[in-house]
Amino acid sequence: MIKKVLLGISGFCFLLVMTSSIPAVDFRTEKFALLGTGSLMDSPPIFSGDIYNGTLSPGSFYFELDDTGWPADDPGTPENERWDYIFSNYFEYDNTPDNEGWDGYFPSSSLGDMAPAWRFYTDAGDTLGGLCSSFTITIRDFNGNAVIDGTEYETKVFSAGLVCYINFNKGCFTSYCGQGNCSGTINLLNEVTWEEEMYVPSATSASGRLDLRDINCHTDTDPSSWGAIKAIHSE
Repeated sequence: MIKKVLLGISGFCFLLVMTSSIPAVDFRTEKFALLGTGSLMDSPPIFSGDIYNGTLSPGSFYFELDDTGWPADDPGTPENERWDYIFSNYFEYDNTPDNEGWDGYFPSSSLGDMAPAWRFYTDAGDTLGGLCSSFTITIRDFNGNAVIDGTEYETKVFSAGLVCYINFNKGCFTSYCGQGNCSGTINLLNEVTWEEEMYVPSATSASGRLDLRDINCHTDTDPSSWGAIKAIHSE
């Protein structure tokens, strides 16, 4: 009987030791709203500006697309060779009734370009960054004629899936990784320079979101990380 009691106590103590040795996972959610400018005509195409609301504000951000192989526009010709290349290689037409439009997916599933990169910098000196598991720009075809009108290109929407890698993070985010998303508008500001405004709302409610953890983090070069992103784009 005494032996059974001692064995029971030993087993209980062992479970306590094992439980206490399991590291506690710290989860945190960060919110953000963005306002910046950029252009697909720039090389590389970078949208950058301010983090103006949310837990990461005040701060700054950028999204950078891979334009390897994209041609430059020849100002001596009436057409825009760079835009023609982007449109023909990245955009697909959706003819869903009352929701017609063109969806541009970056990176391309056939060209082999890199996923867009992103960084968030807080004024406090912290950094979050990684790659986009998805980056989609949508041009609505309001009259459903399958032809892009000037006014249709001027007002676009976008969405992005964000993968946050531990090797890009600094400051209070040094040990964190995770995923997130955001969506908003990309609207034309200047018809000559093709400068555009990127906006993730809003001043009253930051709609961008990052869900972070401090365990099971990978770097952007880990095979498991790249495999997951490639699987997303192969679907």
